Amino acid sequence: MNVYIVDDEPLARAELRYLLEQTALVNVCGESENLEDFCKQYEQIDCVFLDIELGMNNGLDLAKQLLLDAQRPEIIFATAYDEYALQAFEVSAFDYILKPFEAQRVQATVEKLLAKKRAAQVKTMEEIKFSQLDKLDKLTVYVNDRILLMKIQDILYCTSEDSKTVVVTEQGRFFASESLAALEKKLALKGFVRVHRAFIVNLEHIVELEPWSSSKYNLILHNRHSIPVSRLYMKDVRKIFDLSK
Repeated sequence: MNVYIVDDEPLARAELRYLLEQTALVNVCGESENLEDFCKQYEQIDCVFLDIELGMNNGLDLAKQLLLDAQRPEIIFATAYDEYALQAFEVSAFDYILKPFEAQRVQATVEKLLAKKRAAQVKTMEEIKFSQLDKLDKLTVYVNDRILLMKIQDILYCTSEDSKTVVVTEQGRFFASESLAALEKKLALKGFVRVHRAFIVNLEHIVELEPWSSSKYNLILHNRHSIPVSRLYMKDVRKIFDLSK
């Protein structure tokens, strides 16, 4: 991770650079006494340690200007003044550390920064994975030690059992890593509907609605599996199948 230091005090820059390099977790790619030098290259920087009072300039003003930039680096204010803390977080500062710098405080800030970056990378990879699988109309499922790609059209229904998400097909029962709520969102545009707290059903496989009490139904699938419709989802089911009563 590339970090940059902006501070008009040479000794403060040197101290912070030393502490950052001691963490062995980041690359201090540059430093400057003014905002102009930083602004020329900030697109290549992941994080800037920014003083607030910089002679004629103000670090808070720069942070405000960068607020609308989706590619802006993380901003950590490094200053001798604690009275700007509220304003700093109003401009979405990642952290706020005070001079004189303490090694443990700098280390903790860097570790927190890297944790956020790793979480963002994991999220991006998950989004890419789900996006690609959506294009394939397949769902990753697990059985024994095998990882399978199941065609979504082959899924009869999904259910929750003992805190596990179960995917049921003609071929058998499989497990999914996502929660039932997550699958509901993913499959909503694939012809699936939530009919019970514990069931999501593929509409293509429903062949019969079986009344079992006043205005209540079980959904019968073509393999004769019966899925209950709970009171909470009855209105949605009636609307889908255009039931008048």
